[in-house]
Amino acid sequence: MNRVDFTVAIPTYNGEARLPDVLDKLKSQIDTENFSWEVIVVDNNSTDKTAEVVGDYANHQKTDWPKLIPLRYAFAAKQGAAFARERAVEKARGEFIGFLDDDNLPAPEWVSQAYSFGKNHPQVGAFGSQIHGYFFEQNSESELPENFKEIACFLGIINRGNKPSLYKPKNKMLPPGAGVVVRKQAWEKAVPKTLFLNHTDKEAGLASEDLEALRHIQQAGWEIWYNPAMVVHHKIPNWRLKKDYLLKVVRCVGLSRNRMRMMTLKSWQKPLAFPAYMANDWRQLVLHRMKKGKLIKTDTVTACQTEFLWNTIKSPFFLWAKQQESQAQARSYRRLDGSENWLEIIATAIEEQNCCCGEQNFSFKEQNFCLYGQSISPISNQDLNRRHLEILLRIEDRKGKIILPGKFIPTAERYNFMGIIDKWVIWKLLSQLSGAKVQDNRCLYEINISAASVNDETFVDFLRQQFDKHEISPEIISLGISESIAIYNKEKVAKLMKMLKEIGCQFTLDNAGHLTSDNDGYLSSMSEHIKQLPIDYLKIDSKLIQGVINNSRNLISIEKIHSLGDKLGIKTIAEAVENSKIMDNIITQGLHYAQGYAIDSPKPLRFT
Repeated sequence: MNRVDFTVAIPTYNGEARLPDVLDKLKSQIDTENFSWEVIVVDNNSTDKTAEVVGDYANHQKTDWPKLIPLRYAFAAKQGAAFARERAVEKARGEFIGFLDDDNLPAPEWVSQAYSFGKNHPQVGAFGSQIHGYFFEQNSESELPENFKEIACFLGIINRGNKPSLYKPKNKMLPPGAGVVVRKQAWEKAVPKTLFLNHTDKEAGLASEDLEALRHIQQAGWEIWYNPAMVVHHKIPNWRLKKDYLLKVVRCVGLSRNRMRMMTLKSWQKPLAFPAYMANDWRQLVLHRMKKGKLIKTDTVTACQTEFLWNTIKSPFFLWAKQQESQAQARSYRRLDGSENWLEIIATAIEEQNCCCGEQNFSFKEQNFCLYGQSISPISNQDLNRRHLEILLRIEDRKGKIILPGKFIPTAERYNFMGIIDKWVIWKLLSQLSGAKVQDNRCLYEINISAASVNDETFVDFLRQQFDKHEISPEIISLGISESIAIYNKEKVAKLMKMLKEIGCQFTLDNAGHLTSDNDGYLSSMSEHIKQLPIDYLKIDSKLIQGVINNSRNLISIEKIHSLGDKLGIKTIAEAVENSKIMDNIITQGLHYAQGYAIDSPKPLRFT
C-alpha cells in the first residue's frame, strides 16, 4: 500500500445528492503541490447511488478529477458515524486524516493549511476547523431564530477567533467532528474500535461520538487545537433550522453529556462527582426557568437551552438504560462464529465490486464476490428443450479459497447487506451475459433474492434499468423467492411479482414444503397462497428431497406438492438431488426438473 501525506475522509449515508458539491471543492484545492494526498468516500451502508457518484468522479474520462489525487471508495458495514470514521482510519494511507461531512464545503486552501499545521505541531493529535454556517436555501437567513449564535455550536458552527488556540482539558471543550483533522497514529493508539456513544441517527437519542473519540486522544497525552486557517462552510438547509429539529439535536447532546463528563474522572471520583453534578444541573435548570419564564414556550433558542439542561439531568439514567438495552440485545442475538471477520470480508468484497454497480474504475484484487452456476435439468417428458441454471454466490479470498454463502450470508443478513448483494448478483450476471459472444436465449437463469429486495421500493426500477442497459430480455430470468419470505411478506411479494411479470420475468417459489408440508392443513393453506401469485416453478425443499430414501412421509409430501403444482400449471423442481437413489425416487413422482450433485456440481460462471 503506497503511503500518502494526507487523507481526506468523507463519511456519508445516502450522500448521492450532497457529495458532488464536496468533491468539486476538493478538486479545486490549491497549494498542495509539495505533498501527496488522497480522498476516501466512506459509504455507511447507503441505499442510494453513492457508489456510482464516486465512480463517476474517479473515472477521469467522465470528469476532470485530478489524476494525481487518488479518489477511493470504502464501505462501512455497520451503520453509525463512529463506525464510518473507524473504517476511514483503517483505509487511510495518510499521516493525517481530515474528516469532512457530506455537507461540508472546504475553502480552497483547507487541505494545505491542515497538512501544514499538522507537520508544524508534532505534539498535536487532532485539530479543528473554523466552521461557518452556509444557509444556502431561499429565505434561509429569515429562518434563523433570534439569538441563533447562542445555539450555533449544536449545528457544528465554530468561530473561536483568528488565532490558533489549545483546547485545554480543564475547560472540557473539544472541536466538532466536522472539519477535524487527526493524526492517524494518535487515533490508532488511543481510540477504541467501538465507542459508547455510537449511533445510527438522532432517533437513537445519542450524539457526541466525535467528541468521545477526541477525548480518548486527549487523555492519551496528545494536544488538541483550534486552527482558524482551516475554513469550512457547513451547508444547512431550512428544515434543520426548524424548532423540532433543533430540539432533537440538543436533546441528543444533553443525553450524551454524562459520558463525556465521566471520561475525565478517575474511578474513585465518579461516585463523588455524580451527586455534585446532579445538584449543580438542577440549580442551573431552576435558575434558567426562573429567568426565562414564558420565553421557554415561545422562543426557539430559549426552548433549546432548556431542553439541553433538562436532558443533561436525565443523561446518567438514560445512558444506564441504553447500556442495559444494548447488553440485552447482544444476549438475544444468535452467536455467529467469526462474525466480525466475515463482516470485514463482506465489506471488502463490496468495496472491491463497487457496491453492486460495477461501473467504477477501481482495481482491488484481494478478495471478490464471484458467480457460480449449477444446472437444473429436465427429468420428465415435458419441456425438454429449455435449460435452467441457478446462479450461486461465492467469495474468493486473497489466497484463492472459495467461501460458500453459508459462512457469510448470516452476517450479511444481520447487518442488512442482502439488498446490496442481490443487486450486485443481478448486475454481474447481466453484464456477463451482455458481454458474451454467443447468447443462449433458451437458458433460464434463476437468481435468488432476499426479503430486503422484496421490501425495497427501488428494486423494480433497478432491475428494469439493468435489463435496458445490458439489452437482456427479462424472459430469461427467473427470480427465486423462498416460501417463508413469500408467506411473511404476502402483499409486497404479490406487488413485486405483478410488476415484474408485466415485463416478462418468471418466478420460482424456493424451499416449497419447508414449513411442515406433511399435513393437509398446510397444503390447503399453501394452495390458496400460491393461487394468488404468478409462480412458474415450485422448487421443493432440500430436506424433503434428501429424506425420500428413508422417510415415506417425505415421498407423500413431495407427491402432494407436485400434484398441487400440476393442478395450477406450475412446473416442479427437486433440489439437493445428490445421488442416484434420490434421483430414482423423484423420477417416479413425476417431477419436471432436478438439481444437485447427481446431475451437476456448481462451476464458475463463464460465457464464451
